[in-house]
Amino acid sequence: MPTIERQGVTLYYETHGAGRPFLFLSETACHCDVWKLHQVPEFSRDHQVILYDYRGTGRSTWPPEPYGIGDFADDAAAILEHLGARDAIVCGHSMGGSVAQVMALDHSDRVSSLICASGRAINPTPGIPLRIAKEMVEWGYKQYLRDHGILVGFTDAFIKKYPHRVEGYLAVRLAHLNPVEQYFRHVIARQAHDVKDRLGEIRMPALILVGEDEHNVTSDTSLRQAADVLAAGIPGAEFVELKGERHSYFFVNPDAAHAAIRRFLAG
Repeated sequence: MPTIERQGVTLYYETHGAGRPFLFLSETACHCDVWKLHQVPEFSRDHQVILYDYRGTGRSTWPPEPYGIGDFADDAAAILEHLGARDAIVCGHSMGGSVAQVMALDHSDRVSSLICASGRAINPTPGIPLRIAKEMVEWGYKQYLRDHGILVGFTDAFIKKYPHRVEGYLAVRLAHLNPVEQYFRHVIARQAHDVKDRLGEIRMPALILVGEDEHNVTSDTSLRQAADVLAAGIPGAEFVELKGERHSYFFVNPDAAHAAIRRFLAG
């Protein structure tokens, strides 16, 4: 099992294919296997796809002390260094978009292209949002992840037409489940993220991806609104809104997401 050690934490990673490095960063407290459903088969054809489990998730170890978005970015950069990877494309989804922003700012020697998919430059609600705490208490941890994932990720029409695809995604997403305290550490890290005033420092090509229907909120603003902030703040950023999609478009409509990424990389 490929791992590196950093700050007393064991970090699990994988590589697939060969070519220009392409790092994928997952959503809050999510292990890396979700990318193997669609993105690894697509992009490992002509890239070295790099995946890793954040500290506190999956097959990486679960440290007892607090950590933040900067730690996730530093961990990812350490894996790139370990692999001798430069000129990397970095794609972050949801919280992974925040990690990708920090990598573009603080590890620009490793990153040449940024793809921020449904990410935020700032979270206006610090700490654990009341709605998350309330639903976690009422539903339980695993049921919250499942029900919240369905609500924000899939349209009613898709759920009705393709229930087996929803269940297939959830089976992968809910595997390697980390303890609830690590989940909350990730939420706290995510909510503390704030690089809005630094977005102008990002100079590499950047793509902002978001679903048209990403209006569900646990903070004060939706991810659809957050995408506008990113697009306005990063100089020359390309903006793509995926029509009719909610948060899980990488798994609901991978062809559209991949086409947008391919166009961006070709440009």
